[in-house]
Amino acid sequence: MSDDIPDPLSSSVRNRKRLTLIALMTLFLSPVIAAWLWTPDTFRNRGELVDPPRPLVNVPMISADGSAVDLATLFGRWTYVFFVEGGCDESCKQLADAVERVRLSQGKNEKRVRLMVITLSPDALSSLEEIRLSMPKTIVLGVNATEKEQLVRQFIPGGGGSAVPSGSVFLIDPMGNLMMSYPATADPTDLRKDISRLLRASRIG
Repeated sequence: MSDDIPDPLSSSVRNRKRLTLIALMTLFLSPVIAAWLWTPDTFRNRGELVDPPRPLVNVPMISADGSAVDLATLFGRWTYVFFVEGGCDESCKQLADAVERVRLSQGKNEKRVRLMVITLSPDALSSLEEIRLSMPKTIVLGVNATEKEQLVRQFIPGGGGSAVPSGSVFLIDPMGNLMMSYPATADPTDLRKDISRLLRASRIG
């Protein structure tokens, strides 16, 4: 008759083993769950995800002081990029200000984000001086006609065409991959939400 009485100790051991198994499953499955949650659907109605991310080929650039600089040396942070055909007009300044506000909104993570403004007319670099003075963290660059096509082609959706959509904003990851793009009509709130999620999910940059 005593054989039919449950052993409390045995039951306790089984419960501990079951909890240990659940904990191990949670530990090993959490990256899978995180990856499942991190899908292009996350960005629906916000930025357009470049899938797969497009590695950017290095292109010689011209800095604001006229010296040569390689684009690849400027990677290492989450970087917003937009192009201007010549100088920076009022719409250009407004866009730069909007993206800078997105960067500042990241609080302690603001140092992981920066803005890069590229003029396709190097002679117009001096007109971007106002941006450099008002937003010291912003990188201002120019590209010569000989490298212009090579640079711009990397940012065109699908790699076709000869010009990026006017006012578009692009996001490059710290490894130098083109990751997302936003149209000129994008709400800065969309940029803020996307980069906040990226910064939480990633430790790079």
